[in-house]
Amino acid sequence: MLTLPSALRPIKFIGGDQAAFPRSQGFKHTQVAGGRPSITRRIIRTLGRFCVAVLIGVGATLAWQSYGGEMVRAWAPSLGWLAPASPPGPAVTSTELQQQLKPMAIDLALVRRSEEQLAANQDQLARKQDQMTQAFATLQAAEQDIKQSILALAPLAPKAAHVPPSKPSQAAAQ
Repeated sequence: MLTLPSALRPIKFIGGDQAAFPRSQGFKHTQVAGGRPSITRRIIRTLGRFCVAVLIGVGATLAWQSYGGEMVRAWAPSLGWLAPASPPGPAVTSTELQQQLKPMAIDLALVRRSEEQLAANQDQLARKQDQMTQAFATLQAAEQDIKQSILALAPLAPKAAHVPPSKPSQAAAQ
């Protein structure tokens, strides 16, 4: 048999077989609804649904503004009347087009010439770098030769005799 702690044990009423759990005095007259969520929870759910609806509306508005009515006309031709009418573009003749393209062609030619000059400068810098690398290698080789010459001459030079410093005489100290 399972025993409950004293705080959770049902109270036996005198004169009857009914058992009830003890409640605080503040809950005597309150009614608790059985499977219905609290008012706070219902308000939060309602606000959440409202926010989702607003976000969907904002997203649809932004999509409408970005794509204009072209997507709507393509997807649902019956809603095409909602989209603003696109103004027809002015007719451009070939001579006008050539006149408009002429400055761009000149600019492209200038850019191409500048690119060729940059490539030539880059080649020239690469050649100078190669010359400097060769000069550096030549200097290192000359340095090695000088070091070897010095080392070869070192054993031939007379070694200086090591003379210990003289001690002061006792007579001078007195």
